[in-house]
Formats: sequence, C-alpha cells, structure tokens
Amino acid sequence: MEFCLPSRVLPELAAWYPELAAIRRDIHRSPEIGFETQNTSARIAWLLRDWGISDIDTETVKGGVLAVVNGSRPGATIALRADIDALPMKDASLAEWSSEIDNRCHACGHDGHQTWLLATVRYLALKRDFPGRVVAIFQPAEELGKGALAVIESGIFKRYGIQEIYGGHSEPLLAKGTFGFRSGPLQAASDVFYVTLRGIGTHCGRPHLGIDPIPIGAQIVTAAQTLVSRRTNPIDTAVVSICSINAGSMDAPNIVPQTLTMSGCVRTFTPETRAMIQEKFTKIVQGIALANDCTAEVRYENIICAVNNDPSLAASVMGIAQELFGADRTVTVDPMMSSEDFAEYQRIVPGVIVRVGVRDKTHTAALHNAAFDFNDEVLPAAATLFVTIARERLRILSDRN
Repeated sequence: MEFCLPSRVLPELAAWYPELAAIRRDIHRSPEIGFETQNTSARIAWLLRDWGISDIDTETVKGGVLAVVNGSRPGATIALRADIDALPMKDASLAEWSSEIDNRCHACGHDGHQTWLLATVRYLALKRDFPGRVVAIFQPAEELGKGALAVIESGIFKRYGIQEIYGGHSEPLLAKGTFGFRSGPLQAASDVFYVTLRGIGTHCGRPHLGIDPIPIGAQIVTAAQTLVSRRTNPIDTAVVSICSINAGSMDAPNIVPQTLTMSGCVRTFTPETRAMIQEKFTKIVQGIALANDCTAEVRYENIICAVNNDPSLAASVMGIAQELFGADRTVTVDPMMSSEDFAEYQRIVPGVIVRVGVRDKTHTAALHNAAFDFNDEVLPAAATLFVTIARERLRILSDRN
C-alpha cells in the first residue's frame, strides 16, 4: 500500500500504515452521530489499551474518550483533539468499506481524524522521550456544535492544566501531502434561526379574507439579505442563508395556508457583526410581520464561535510542517465560512487547527457530500505532523516553565 511523503514520515508510522488504513475503513463502515458514539469510543479505547496505553477515560465525556500519555520527565501539558462523530446522511462513496448503517455517513473525514490521532497517541506512548504530557481528546458531537463544550464543561482543562491545544481537519480543496495554515480567523461563527409566521388561512380565490404568510415570508427572505449587503461593513464578511421554507401543501393548490415556517444559518467572523445580525434579523421578521398583521415567532441560537488560530502558535506549527515536509508542502489558506467547534477550546487556551489536504484523482468530493471518502494515504504524514507538534511544543513550554 502506498502513502504520501514516504521519505518524510516517521518509520514506525510508515510501518503501521496498512493497519491504520484498515482501522479507518472499519470506522467508516460503522458511523455514529452526535453523542451516541458508544461503539466508536469503545473501539478507540480497545485499540489504545491493546497498544499498552492505560490512562484512558470513557466516562467523563459521553460518547468520548480521553487518553493521557506521560513523557519521560516532568513538564507542561498540551492537548490534541480529533472529532469522531458522523453525519445523518446516506453514504454514496461506493467504497468497499461504505457505511453499513442506514442514514449514517462519515462524509466529513472524522473517521480519518480519529485514526491519525490514534496513530499519534500510539507513537507517543512508544517513544516517551519528551517532557510533560499529552491529553488526547476523542470528541463526539462536533457536527452538533456541542461536543467541545461538553469536554470543556467536564473540567479537564483545569484538571490537567492544559496550556495549548492542536487539531486537524480534512481539506479536499488541498492536494494530499499538503498542509494548510492560517494565523487569526480561519472559520466562521455559526448561528441558526427558526421562524414561524401565523396568518389566516382562506380560499385562494378570496385572499382578502385571510392573511397569506407566503408573500410575508418572501419579504423576509429579501430583507434578510440586506443585513449582509447594507448593514455589514464591506471589509468584514457574513452569510445569511434561508435554507428551509415550508407552507401549504402540494396537494392543496387552492388553499392559502395559515402558517409558514423557515429556518436558516448565519456565518460571521467578528463578535460585533454576529451580534448586529442577530438583533437586526429579529427586528426584520417582527417588523414585516407586524406591518402585514401577521404574528411571528423567532428562535435564534448561537451555536459556535469563530475559529481563531493563535498567531504565534500558527507560525510555530507551520514552521514545524515546513521543516518536516518542505516549504512547498505548506500553504496559507483563506478564511472559510464553514464552522468548527474547535473554536470553543480556543476560548479557554491558545490553539491551532490545521487543514490536511486529501485531494487526488479519486478523492475529489466536497466535505458533507455523500460521495466523500477520506484519503488513507495521508494518515502517516498527518500523524507525523501531530507527533512532532506535540514533542516540540512540550519542549518549548517546559523549557519556558
């Protein structure tokens, strides 16, 4: 089996590649979602124990696993994190190892993320020639935007004295063997909204006797876009997407419905723009509804804050990657409007998330596309990067302490 950057990866990780690929494919066959990742976490714990790692916690975070690897001498503590949950969608990858569970699919690469963290922890436990300790976080419920908060609320950052955190994410926009970095804002904050408009139903030929929520909803859809085009600073950026509208029935074309529901998503980078859009969106809905004698209910939820990579740490880990793989294998990536609850950790300690390129001729599907399948060929290189980040950052922090 071939893998990328064979001359640059750690020899043990190279030797483990067939086993790692088999593990990843087994994970892909049996995806689990949200916090209901008990079989996934049991597999992770079993593998770690089989490799001689004993400090394993499967109780503190529902559906998650925490593993601690101590170095050969006292020092600082850092965390490495991988998300482990899947998506509630069908698998259209056509791989031999495609999902065996209906409406469950690893279409965001989390099967690969947990595998490279497993390999990283296995290597660190084998070669403990570093100061301090590494806390490996196998986190559930990233797709819900709630897993990182559950880890934080468990108290492990204070318990272990974690000083920095690092993670990675598959990136099909980057070629395999390429690693993407960015200092500062990388991924957007994510909020969602749910709107219910209530008018008065009536006969389609007598609309004046009712209050039709459909044109009222259409006004809201149009007006909401001005939050980006006219209320957001053009130097900043935002997205307001109406992703669901439901009213009436296809089987009742002559009935003006009483109720319309809509839902959507907002993506922003700055706290100021995030707060402004929440305030103004609610006013737009309520104002248009009032002007049309319609009632409106708005539920607006803040899900995830923006990913903001610590500038000094981003420079440090990019330098590590360049030394390992060469400058031509590292790129600076543009900010993206996708979200990632790794951001919640960055509110507690400084940290960096790296984009790991997976694209080649047979791996071109986008994230969250049912045809997406993680590229196993990047596993040894990704694990080599995270092993080296852990050892180098622990050396720097421990020397400083």
